[in-house]
Amino acid sequence: MPKPIIEVDRCKGCELCINACPEDVLAMSSEINAKGYFYPSVVHPDDCTGCRYCLLVCPDTAIQIENKGKVTTPPEALTGKTFSYCPGCTHGVIHRLVAETIDSLGIRDRTVGIAPVGCSVLAYEFFNCDMQEASHGRAMAVATGIKRGRPDLMVFTYQGDGDLASIGMAETIHAANRGEKITVIFVNNAIYGMTGGQMAPTTMPGQVATTCPTGRDVNLAGWPIRVVELLKTLRTPAYLARVAVHDPKNILNAKKAIRKAFKYQLDGTCFSLVEVLSTCPTNWGYQPHESCEWVEENMVPYYPLGEVKVPEEVPVQVGS
Repeated sequence: MPKPIIEVDRCKGCELCINACPEDVLAMSSEINAKGYFYPSVVHPDDCTGCRYCLLVCPDTAIQIENKGKVTTPPEALTGKTFSYCPGCTHGVIHRLVAETIDSLGIRDRTVGIAPVGCSVLAYEFFNCDMQEASHGRAMAVATGIKRGRPDLMVFTYQGDGDLASIGMAETIHAANRGEKITVIFVNNAIYGMTGGQMAPTTMPGQVATTCPTGRDVNLAGWPIRVVELLKTLRTPAYLARVAVHDPKNILNAKKAIRKAFKYQLDGTCFSLVEVLSTCPTNWGYQPHESCEWVEENMVPYYPLGEVKVPEEVPVQVGS
């Protein structure tokens, strides 16, 4: 019979697993762990169906599933260090999806990740592969240099919206237009996270941020930038997709898109970018589960999910 196994001291008490469980198997304990967080406990083990929803939504890899004597394990492409992200932040979910993809493709020994400034600045602590730090907004420039110098390597960038769509927008457009054979994981949480919650290029209309305390006024700041739709206008072949990680179904879809993005690079096909709608409970001022609901209700309608551009096997004609 399946049952969740909770690594108590990794938990930050976000309760996303409890909200995701369709059978009410989990409930918050009245005790706290070594870090001072309340954590979930298994209260109805016989009701567990092994759906793995709790594992999927956990942003801290604190939950595994035991079934028929076998226990799931975290990806080998993660170091196992506790994530430094705020409780309920879905950066941890995206990390796991990227790591699972690296493991499934068997490319960890030749993968290089690029982490610029932002909440992902410490990604080198969490990914168990070669990692390179980049200046703010310059991750794709660094990735270009590495990939051109060593075409045999698998190179990915992990960037937030302030980094990729503002400070690094020139690098984003030109790397895509040149068709650099790299993979970009673009985390869109509609705000500057690490530096204090300022308005980002992706901040929603009316959304409150520290630099627009009355909400984003599109008459002054313009409309949020849809990055994948912008890049779609380029003639250069590319794989462009937008996914989300606010519930189990979307997390599974996100994993498929991320794997395709890496596979396109592995096959030497094209530039690939996956935009991932993520949460920022701390700067949004919501509880983690409320943040997930906010993504569904506010971000998804403006940033529609799905594959936006898929490369066609059409040869490029010089001068055409």
